Amino acid sequence: MLISPLRRLILVLNVGLLAGCHASAPPPATSPAARSIGTSPSSPAPALPKPSETTIVDAAPAPGTAQALAQRAATYAQSVEPVFAQHSSSRPTEASDFPEHDWSRPLTNEPAPRQAAVIDVPAAPVVQKRLEAPPPRRATAQPSVQNAQPTPVATIGSDAIGARLDKRAADYPEDLSAQADDQLLRLLREESVPDMQALSHLAPEDRELLSALMDALTNFRNQLRQNSNMIFSQKIAPLVDLSDRLRSQAELTIPTFVVCTDALYFGKYTKLDPARLAADQPHKVRIYYEVENFSSQFNDSSKDYETKLDEQLVLYTESSGLPVWSSAKRNMPDTSHRRRRDFFVAEEIALPRTLTIGRYLLKVTVEDQQARRIAENTVPIEIVAQ
Repeated sequence: MLISPLRRLILVLNVGLLAGCHASAPPPATSPAARSIGTSPSSPAPALPKPSETTIVDAAPAPGTAQALAQRAATYAQSVEPVFAQHSSSRPTEASDFPEHDWSRPLTNEPAPRQAAVIDVPAAPVVQKRLEAPPPRRATAQPSVQNAQPTPVATIGSDAIGARLDKRAADYPEDLSAQADDQLLRLLREESVPDMQALSHLAPEDRELLSALMDALTNFRNQLRQNSNMIFSQKIAPLVDLSDRLRSQAELTIPTFVVCTDALYFGKYTKLDPARLAADQPHKVRIYYEVENFSSQFNDSSKDYETKLDEQLVLYTESSGLPVWSSAKRNMPDTSHRRRRDFFVAEEIALPRTLTIGRYLLKVTVEDQQARRIAENTVPIEIVAQ
């Protein structure tokens, strides 16, 4: 059963009043009629009116008495009861809002200890995840390196890089760098390179350079795909051939030209420095020179590599630059089973006895008939008195 706060207050006040009344001395016994009209016990009892003449008088209790306090509490409770009734009707009263008082404890102003509220939180559902074992891996046979097939290369012409390189090669057909990128892209696409039609707008020397490069890269890749267990010298063979082929396309030069006393083989000679000859005597002069970047081409009929160089010697005076002696143009053919990389000439020439005292320059001119290139070099010679 729920007790409203107002009724609980009245009950507490009544209990206090009762306790005060019992603590004081008990009043003398009076009649019920005397108590109803509030007469004191010492006064004589008034005469009771007749039933027809009975008059009900509400006598107020004496101030300061327990009855007066009780009457005031009851009056106040009646005045505030409608307010509490309206407040109670607007919000349902729960038993937990007004806990019952423990009457075993004394009435004090200290609040009762509050109990911690217990909130019933539903437990989260436990999700059990079943761990599935990964599927077993199938063992695949690895191909041997010897019989490995070339892995197909993904076509990249449709991506941004391929499209940009294709456009650049089309916009600049005479640019060597643009065509080089285009040829490398074709090589990655597994297309045949070099594409001579795409290189037709290049200069002849640039076209030959790029063709040699693409041939070497193609041979190098194909050779590794066929057998990657070759020795190092076999692996680099296409690159060495590229070096020889490019050297033949470079400028023809004569890096060494000397007057010597003897010459045994390539790079082995005894230099005469300074080259001084006595006047009014026959002059037998031995010369030695080397040629670089010459062309050595394969002959299909003879199955050999051929080198075709022409030589001519001219003697000039150092002061005036006039020629005083020259040799006949001489052809120097050479054949070998392998591409020749070194070429030197060691020969003896006879200069005229009539050369006057002074300083001269001996010039050698070499022409490569296959590459159509010319190289020159000079060596100083001095004619002195005996």
